[in-house]
Amino acid sequence: MKQNSTHRTSTNESPRWSRRDWLQCTASAGLASLLLPQSLAVWANDFKLDKPVRIIVAYGAGGASDSIARYVGDAIAQRGGKPVVVENKPGADGNIAAEYVARAPADAYNLLVSGSSTHAANSTIYKKLGYNPLTDFTPLANMASTPYVMIVNPKRITQTSAAEFLAWAKKEDKPLSFASANVGGRIAGERFKQLTKINAVNVPYKSSAQAMTDLIGGQFDFYFCDMVTALPQIKAGNVRALALSGNERVPSLPDVPTVAELGHVGFDVSSWIAIWSARASTPANVSAALSQWIGEALAAPAGKEFLLSKGLVPTPVTPDYLSMLQERDTRLWGKIIIDAGMQQP
Repeated sequence: MKQNSTHRTSTNESPRWSRRDWLQCTASAGLASLLLPQSLAVWANDFKLDKPVRIIVAYGAGGASDSIARYVGDAIAQRGGKPVVVENKPGADGNIAAEYVARAPADAYNLLVSGSSTHAANSTIYKKLGYNPLTDFTPLANMASTPYVMIVNPKRITQTSAAEFLAWAKKEDKPLSFASANVGGRIAGERFKQLTKINAVNVPYKSSAQAMTDLIGGQFDFYFCDMVTALPQIKAGNVRALALSGNERVPSLPDVPTVAELGHVGFDVSSWIAIWSARASTPANVSAALSQWIGEALAAPAGKEFLLSKGLVPTPVTPDYLSMLQERDTRLWGKIIIDAGMQQP
């Protein structure tokens, strides 16, 4: 979806943010400026919220981001003593949700659950952003890492392994089609094309659930899908898993190889799911408390078990780790995006 280019004139709104602006600001400001002051978090266990919390998810209901948002939303409600509302606003690679949170009124504490799309890849994909990933948001926590699993409809694709699939795909006279429901899945598919040299075109979707429905309906050939959406359908036999996009196998699919294991050394495309607060409507002391509560919930045994049950990989749950990921993947994914021609005109 093409980003709205309407010029903003209000002095209360941040200017649109380009990739060049992002990199210059990151280099000059450094990661330290993004960290939550530790002194603000020591009292978080006794702190209570005085407003409700609104969590805006940048993707559709039922996917990995949605599932983890609802899990941490329950933890925030229990600790903070105020209601937590989770709302999905998919579209434009997460930009709709990010801009909404950045501009939200201060009638609630506004949080964004998104990830490597809005706060890394989109600064390369879009010439201008309607939000500033650095100054409009406070990093709270990276909540999980998620590799993508390459799946096919066994009724449409009869090959039972990735090697067989690739041998067949290279003989096809017409282009194959692959779905994507987010930037990370699209990058995984594009990188797969680049390394395997197969001919395939992308079919974009607003949500992983919609893409899964159409895959089962036989509408396209393959899909690098998030684990939360894929695992139930794999177990039910509705789709077949051929390969993983990360750098190692996962416990929930121990027999599924990585793309790197197929001979494409260096293939490693995993997204991360993170949470930020809107600086304009969420004071620093509230952000510090939220960050601590989220970290405690996901670091607890029950939190780790929840993540693993969804096919997600636990990571350090800290603001500084999230800030590092933002800087790293803005650079690394930027090259893949440019090579694949994914930039919006």
